[in-house]
Amino acid sequence: MRKIKRHTEEKIRIFKSCFTGLRNVYGTYDIRTGKVRQVKGPVTDEVILAHLTGRQSYGVYLLTGDKTKALAVDFDQDNLHLPAIFLSKARYLGIPAYVERSKSKGYHVWIFFNNPVSARKGRIVVKKILLDMDKSETEIFPKQDSLNGNISYGNFINAPLFGKLVPKGRTVFADPDKLTVAYPDQWELLQDIERVSEQRLDTIIESCGLNEQDTVIEKPKHNSPYAADNETCSFGLPPCGRRMLTDGVDSFQRISCFRLAVHLKRNGLPFDLALAVLKAWAKKNHPTDGKQIITDNEIQEQTRCAYKNPYRSLGCEEPAVAAYCVKSCPLYSRRKSKQSD
Repeated sequence: MRKIKRHTEEKIRIFKSCFTGLRNVYGTYDIRTGKVRQVKGPVTDEVILAHLTGRQSYGVYLLTGDKTKALAVDFDQDNLHLPAIFLSKARYLGIPAYVERSKSKGYHVWIFFNNPVSARKGRIVVKKILLDMDKSETEIFPKQDSLNGNISYGNFINAPLFGKLVPKGRTVFADPDKLTVAYPDQWELLQDIERVSEQRLDTIIESCGLNEQDTVIEKPKHNSPYAADNETCSFGLPPCGRRMLTDGVDSFQRISCFRLAVHLKRNGLPFDLALAVLKAWAKKNHPTDGKQIITDNEIQEQTRCAYKNPYRSLGCEEPAVAAYCVKSCPLYSRRKSKQSD
């Protein structure tokens, strides 16, 4: 892809259209010591330019009153499958989202709005997604629903594209079609960003039966961890799949890869995102007996097989999966019951 050469003024305009909030205060940090501080002063074009050129970082306070034009989810682990699954669930709800490699470790997932929207509504929808992922403790920016007498500014989040870190592959957005690499033209991506309307948030809140007045969403109880397959707004990986993805495996890598691909397909991940998740998963594997970690080509082969054919079995009977069974899973007791018959 040939990058379009843009003037500084255009870059600042694009940046401000995406990362805007309070105009009288911003955050920053010392890149040498990591010490964070607040700057009470106007957010000028010079402040933005200093950020883009790497002279001083800019942290944006997204919350203005009870409105926000963007929302970010902070995954502080170097596990690409977490933002990938979030993206899949957000897309399922009709919400485009974008993954940024954060400044030190982990990822930020950004959602942008076409106009300032109710921060409460945006946070409720995002909490629903995180709850379905069993990641409800994940930080959401803005962290509050509104500013009031006790909260003057809220919390800032470091903005993307900090000039000192961009050459290192940090604070840049991933390619939506290939999350393992940075998008080749960051300004083109931000220029054409897809934005969400408040009406879309209202539709999700209504269709999922969420209470707009609640700040805490309770996870619905199901008889089976897989009952969510038939729901409109909720689905998640089974316990064995979550354990395998989080910890990696030490044996049966190819079978494990195939079964994980089936799980990811069942949960609505497109092929390209599943491939990115499994390539990140492979790096956490610790094969025994001097065996090599499964290669990218092998991952692609197993994933393509899982997506090409109508596989539905969870593979509970296979040693590769059984080793990660959780006794609290209803399928565990069913399998044990069948074995004793």
